[in-house]
Amino acid sequence: MAINPIQRKQKFLQLTFQDYYIENADLIDIPSKLNTREFGMELLTLTWRCPNRSFLSESGEQKEIGCGRSGTSYVRLSNCPFCHSSEIQMTNWVRHLGFQNRDALLHELVQAAPHSVYHSAAFYETPVARFMHEKKWQGAELVFDIDADHLDSDCTNRHDSWKCNTPDCDEAGLGRPPSEGCSSCGGSSFSTRKWICDDCLKDAKENTLKLYDIFLTEDFGFASENIVLNYSGHRGYHLRIQDPRIYSLDSSARVEIVHYLQGTGFTTASLRSKVAADDYKTPLVMVSEKIPLQTSAIKELSVPGWANRVPEAMIEFIRNIETYSGTERWVKPLKASKQEAIHGLKKVPPTLSPKVRGVGEKSWQEIAVRAVEAYGANIDEPVTHDIKRVIRLIGSINGKTGFKVNRLTREQIDSFNPFSDAIAFNTGTLKVRTLGGIIKVPSFKIDSELFGPYGDETLELPMPAAVFLLCKGVAYLE
Repeated sequence: MAINPIQRKQKFLQLTFQDYYIENADLIDIPSKLNTREFGMELLTLTWRCPNRSFLSESGEQKEIGCGRSGTSYVRLSNCPFCHSSEIQMTNWVRHLGFQNRDALLHELVQAAPHSVYHSAAFYETPVARFMHEKKWQGAELVFDIDADHLDSDCTNRHDSWKCNTPDCDEAGLGRPPSEGCSSCGGSSFSTRKWICDDCLKDAKENTLKLYDIFLTEDFGFASENIVLNYSGHRGYHLRIQDPRIYSLDSSARVEIVHYLQGTGFTTASLRSKVAADDYKTPLVMVSEKIPLQTSAIKELSVPGWANRVPEAMIEFIRNIETYSGTERWVKPLKASKQEAIHGLKKVPPTLSPKVRGVGEKSWQEIAVRAVEAYGANIDEPVTHDIKRVIRLIGSINGKTGFKVNRLTREQIDSFNPFSDAIAFNTGTLKVRTLGGIIKVPSFKIDSELFGPYGDETLELPMPAAVFLLCKGVAYLE
C-alpha cells in the first residue's frame, strides 16, 4: 500500500522539529512566572475520538452510535476506523498545559515535537484548569501583534492567492478573495495562501519600530528592559510589556490604549490664524474630543502626546501623498505644493503654508484626520484587548514556515533578516514535489538566494527552502 503523502510529510516534519528541540534547548526562552502560564500546542498529528451515545429510533427502539474509542492520525478521518461512525471528532490542539519548571517544558517539546507552541500572556492560579473561570486570572502582560496580514502591503497582490471552494469551480486569483463573491459561480467560500517577502516583512518591521520608539517608549515611557520583542517566525513581530503596573488592567483599559495608539476619535476642532512676519501665517492647533490632547498651539515636536504627533503625521502623509488613493478636492493642490506644505509643518511652531493654493481651513482639517489615521500604530487589535490571549513561545519553531521565533533587542531588529537569521534547518538538501496548481508557488528568498516560482515539478532544494515549502503546504516529499 502506498504511503499517504500527507502522512509522510507530517512524519518528516515531526522528526525534524524533534531534532531541533533536542539540539537547541538553550534557545527556548522560558517565560517569567512559568508555573502560572497556560500552554497550548498545535500538533502535527490529529487526535480523534468517536463519541458513544444512545438514542431512540423512529420505531422507539433504543440504539447506540459510536464506540467511544480514540486515537491519533496524521491525516483527517471521515469515519471511525473501528465502528465507521461518521460522528468522529478530531483536533490537532492540546490546551490547558502547565509546567512547574524548565526541564518539564523542554521534555514536552521533545516528546510532542509540535507544529507550533503558545503560552498565555496571562498569569493564573491554576493554569491547567479546564475552564477559564477555574483558572483564576491574576493579571496579564500587555501584548501587541504586528502582522503583515493587517498592513495591506502592495506585495500581497503579487504573492498571496485564493481559490474558490465550490466543487467543480476552478476560479482562482492573486491577492485577497473577492469580497463580492466568486465571479464564476457566486460562491463565498475560498481557500487562501498567504506568503512572505522582503516587502511585507519590511512594512511589519517599520510598524514595529514606530510602535516601540514613538508610542511605547516616548509616549508611555516603558523602559526597554520591560519590553520583550520577537519575530513571530512568519509574517510579523510581537511586543510584550512586562511591567507590573499594567498587569491588572482589564480589557476595557486595554481598548483605551489601542484607541490612543491608533488615534481613534481624533477630530480637528479648530485651526487658528495668527498674523506672522513670514509667509507661513497659520499655526497648527489640533483638538480631540476623545483623546486627551493639548488645545494650545504646539510649541515643540519633541513633546510626547498626540497633540504633538499631528505635525509628524501630516509630514509623513504629505510626503507619501502620491500613494494616497482618495479623491478629495485638496489632493491635487497638495501634490502640486507638497514641499511648501512640509516646509511649513517643520517650523517651530508648525504652520500651515498659504502657498499651498486651494487648501483652506476645512481641507487642512480633513488632511490632519487622514494623516492621524495613517500614522497610528497598525496592530492586530483583538490581541491587545484580550486579557487571556496566548502568544508564541520564543525560541520555538513556527510550523507555517519552519523558521525560529527569534527574541530580539531594539538594536538587533534594525539589521534582522528573517530569511537568514530565523533559519532553523540549515544542513543538507531535500527532494520535494511542488504543487503549483492553477497558480504557481510564488518566489521566495533564503539568505540571498531566490527560489521559484514553481509549478508542478520535482526539485532538489537546500533544506531550509524545502522545509519552508513543506510547512507552507505547497510541496510533498518526493
